Amino acid sequence: MKDYYLFGSRITTHISFWLVYYLLFGFIWAKEGAYLPSYFLEFVLLPVRILAVYFSIYVLIPKYLENKEFRLFLIGYVIMLMACGILQRLFTYFFYEGFFTLDTRTLFDLPMILRSVILINSTTLFVSAVKVGLLWLQEKDKNKTLLHELKASRHEMVEIKAEKRTYRVSAKDIMYIEGLGNYVTFVLEDRKIISYISLKEAVSFLPESFIRIHKSFIVNKDHILSYNYEDVQLGDRFFPIGRSFKTAFKM
Repeated sequence: MKDYYLFGSRITTHISFWLVYYLLFGFIWAKEGAYLPSYFLEFVLLPVRILAVYFSIYVLIPKYLENKEFRLFLIGYVIMLMACGILQRLFTYFFYEGFFTLDTRTLFDLPMILRSVILINSTTLFVSAVKVGLLWLQEKDKNKTLLHELKASRHEMVEIKAEKRTYRVSAKDIMYIEGLGNYVTFVLEDRKIISYISLKEAVSFLPESFIRIHKSFIVNKDHILSYNYEDVQLGDRFFPIGRSFKTAFKM
């Protein structure tokens, strides 16, 4: 998730967001150049909105939304909005209207509370949408990593059909495969497995560490001790490189 934070820092990102939010909305809501009351009001209301946002993204979303408990998430979200709407009304009444000796309405004024709920909801929805988007990107990255690991794990094991059985062996243990007519021999470090398939069929399910160097041989590059343009050494044995395979081997 660090890749999505400003300068790779969560704290810097959050502070920057709320600073820009405060400056922007204090400027937008100022009437006839009255910036002081506007910024003072935003300062008074900011703690409630911060509370609503963080309760949503760090409690409701991970506890209910990520676990697909949509009904509980919706109930919790509505209760949170109503509680913060009432709290914001209290802040406005005592710390703003009273401070500027405005002609205040009643403390629990329903239209004012609903207005507070709508304003809080707009901020919370925006930040929550960003949070959900980041979670989606994070999950997408995880899925890519898992898919890559799955493919890699599939390559680590090779299934060889022989003697009416299917043998599962580690690809790294196979040193080379030798084709002999209508069957091939898989030569491992400790044994041999004879399978009635062609070398072409063997290449189709072997990982990229295997390369065909001759019409009769496929070798595991991880076991090559030395080579030149004529032959390849695996252990004490030297395998010729076929003329038609020299270019592929160089690559």
